Amino acid sequence: MKDQSSSRRKTVLIVEDDPHSQLYFTKLLAGLYDTAVAESAADAWDLLHERTFDLVLMDISLKGDEDGLSLTRRLRSEEAFKKMPIVAVTAYAFPDDRTRAIDAGCTDYLPKPVSSSDLHRKIAELTLK
Repeated sequence: MKDQSSSRRKTVLIVEDDPHSQLYFTKLLAGLYDTAVAESAADAWDLLHERTFDLVLMDISLKGDEDGLSLTRRLRSEEAFKKMPIVAVTAYAFPDDRTRAIDAGCTDYLPKPVSSSDLHRKIAELTLK
């Protein structure tokens, strides 16, 4: 009997408020992953409580009431999200930004612009664990 968990397509939540970045990530992942987009921390929170995702791409500099780091900390406080891979994605590329993302609970960090190969490699690495 075939193991369905390994054959089903992985799902990725893209938490990104910039429309160009939303489109970029959606196109990079098209055909390989099922994706959903959340434009705000509130939208992401709702989607994560309604559906199951294998990985979250988190823009750490979300505009609005809550940024991506704050949302990550809040998610990590809930048992259901303690082990979910959350990859910080940001235009901030200083070493301190990586440290802040990891300290907030992000599993890993990718600086923008993210190449297709780096993105696919990181998702594969984190969803095969």
